Amino acid sequence: MSKQNAPHPKNVAGDFYVVDQCCTACGVPTHHAPETFAFENDQPGASCYVHRQPTSPEEVDRALMVVRCQEFGCIRYRGTNPVILRRLTEADSGDQCDAPLPAGLRPVLRNHVAVEAKSRDARSWESDIVLKRFCQWLTDQRRHQTTPIIRSGSGASFSFSWTEKNFHPVMASPLGDGPGRWLLQHSGNLAASETIDEWLKGEDELGAVRWYSQEEWTRGLPGQTRPW
Repeated sequence: MSKQNAPHPKNVAGDFYVVDQCCTACGVPTHHAPETFAFENDQPGASCYVHRQPTSPEEVDRALMVVRCQEFGCIRYRGTNPVILRRLTEADSGDQCDAPLPAGLRPVLRNHVAVEAKSRDARSWESDIVLKRFCQWLTDQRRHQTTPIIRSGSGASFSFSWTEKNFHPVMASPLGDGPGRWLLQHSGNLAASETIDEWLKGEDELGAVRWYSQEEWTRGLPGQTRPW
């Protein structure tokens, strides 16, 4: 480990750590993973640190989200788990890993997601109803702007944004010959995939979630349960 990435002295031992004298008190670590990160005190200029290593898959996911969402590279991963190294590389955060990255890996944008209805009622939905559920969730979050949903044949589309000038189009269309399966696609960035994934995790009527890149979808590959 280089001196540049020397850990904060209050970090507990383990794979995730905060670099010493790097924290800007952005609040990202304690927002996404408060069970893992804490501030050393409540004074201005206080640094965050790892006060407990993640112990469950869900906690690991939240810690990885901190690594990906941070702005200044203060949160790093020094473990050697090949799955985590692959995930961070695919999320374009491989430079936050201390261990050598597996050969042949590159960032991957999975912007296609297949979903299935869980209930009999949901099996009868049209594509625009699926998007209405997503749009309502975005509205409830109070942090997004949305455009009206437009139907086109059996499909539908709308756009959402965090800012006024950067809208991400989302399209929904039926999958297969039977009812109750849809493909959602967007033309945005990884954050757009993460937003859709966050909605789907809490959506009671939809399941069997599988994420694909354009290449994976075109080649008929099996996809995976999360964007990265």
